[in-house]
Amino acid sequence: MIALDGNSLTIEQLVRIARHGEEVACDPSTRERVAKSEALIARVVENYRRAWEAGQSVPHDYGITTGFGEFKNKAIAPEDLVQLQRNLLLSHSVGVGENTDPDDLANYFPAEVVRGALATRLNAFLKGHSGVRAKLVEVVEAMLNRGVIPLVPLRGSVGASGDLCPLSHLFVTLLGEGRFYIDGVVRASGAPPGSAPEARTTPTFHDASDLPALLGIDAEEMKPTFKEGLALVNGANFSAAMLALAAYDAQRLADLADETASLTLEAMAGCTRALDAKVHHERGHDGQIESAERMRDMIIGSRLVERAGAVQDAYSLRCAPQVHGATRDTIRFVSTIASRELNAATDNPLFFPEDDDPFDMQFRANWPEWYRGDQRIAYSAGNFHGQPLALAADFLTIAVCELANISERRTQMMLDGAHNRGLPQNLTTRPGVNSGLMILQYTAASIVSENKVLAHPASVDSIPTGANAEDHVSMSTHAGRKLRTVISNAQAVIAIELLTAAQAIEWRVVFQYDPNRTTPQLLDLEHAEAQARQFEEAVSDRAHNIATQLGRGTRELYLRVRSAARPVFRDRPLDGDIRAVRRAMF
Repeated sequence: MIALDGNSLTIEQLVRIARHGEEVACDPSTRERVAKSEALIARVVENYRRAWEAGQSVPHDYGITTGFGEFKNKAIAPEDLVQLQRNLLLSHSVGVGENTDPDDLANYFPAEVVRGALATRLNAFLKGHSGVRAKLVEVVEAMLNRGVIPLVPLRGSVGASGDLCPLSHLFVTLLGEGRFYIDGVVRASGAPPGSAPEARTTPTFHDASDLPALLGIDAEEMKPTFKEGLALVNGANFSAAMLALAAYDAQRLADLADETASLTLEAMAGCTRALDAKVHHERGHDGQIESAERMRDMIIGSRLVERAGAVQDAYSLRCAPQVHGATRDTIRFVSTIASRELNAATDNPLFFPEDDDPFDMQFRANWPEWYRGDQRIAYSAGNFHGQPLALAADFLTIAVCELANISERRTQMMLDGAHNRGLPQNLTTRPGVNSGLMILQYTAASIVSENKVLAHPASVDSIPTGANAEDHVSMSTHAGRKLRTVISNAQAVIAIELLTAAQAIEWRVVFQYDPNRTTPQLLDLEHAEAQARQFEEAVSDRAHNIATQLGRGTRELYLRVRSAARPVFRDRPLDGDIRAVRRAMF
């Protein structure tokens, strides 16, 4: 169980909550903060009611006693203050998905993103600046721990004023509207709570009216009251959850890119001097230094590297630490942004029950005669704006694209008979009759081209909303969604390189091909048949023998590939191999 205190949630903990169903508990230290904030809102509402009934001038505290957006200056009658909050959730639940089938999960955010949004919204409440009841904190905590996943459509947020539309769909269930399912995580027997799931059960959809009974909380107590509708939707929590999960995935991807490039370096009998620590320390970039060190560690003990006797390799091998390392530095930066956002107060307005006078009090001489700023307790500001998340997501998208771009080039190198240092074209037996691994590179090329389109930054776009009151928006949710697609695509490209490198290693070990050969291996049909039989006999069920020629790290990597996918001796569909390697590696 993970304790939430509003200040110390980490990316790794969010992954355990969002992906692995680990339960949460609110730290006892947060109770006083939440209680003070709740009491403050109660006093504001009571004072407002008295002033209203007495016909006196009433202060406008945004989102408590006024309408929203364009209606920010419209005072709301005391008897309508609760309905105001509930109408906010109802009116803002306007998202759309991929198609018109309401039961197609492709229309909705994945369970891990929804759980991530729930966890970060709950964590924000615990800071004591949101003005919510302790009961609402209990409700959100119970939703997380019972695995409740409301159906939240993918599209509808512009990443400012919070992820208004997705968060409204998330919490309109508290009013009995919408639907949800229980995220059925199935783990191996005896597996610890934080372990990866073995499978997820097919969901059964429930009407939101079932939620009170499931959580064991009274239906009326679940419904938001003063300020709470706004507190539930004013935060970039879907954007933050996607960014944090992506930063975690990108780190694993960068690690595997180093490992995969090392295996390819052996398949190509490549040069190792470019990995020398002195080279990378002289440039001084931390990510580059780390990537080079990891590659050196992977190939220690290899019997294949340096056999070409070349002065230098192509950029995709020689510059792998520089390219991968730049991505590593980006991941480090983005992880810092994501970590801050996991523990951020992103409401509007915010409340500071024990703080000094607000900054604007020094300008009270400038106030209009009718203005009652000294009676306002709300800090109406813009922490909900997703710009830090949008920029970080766009930056990480570009950085991850580069891992896929350079990986595809290494795959092409190993398949091209003119550049693979003596290996057969497309690493196939019976060339001509068999295409071998040729189309693996086509698929990788298709994916990296798609990534280039997705790498166009979302954050440079803005479109006014809210009658131009919200005249600049971040598009952080768009940035987060396409980042997730690019990471998934890059995983597939790395898996393709691994499949190719494993097969190239096998050819190199079995036939001891001269890496200095500059022309493709071309055999007549009679010799090709003999070669094919020899290759199959030497490779089948002999992965451990072949692995003895590899470095101490690449040896294990190669065996993991071969535990997921067998060598290709004759043409067959390879889509299942790509999926199997992805599952084994990620």
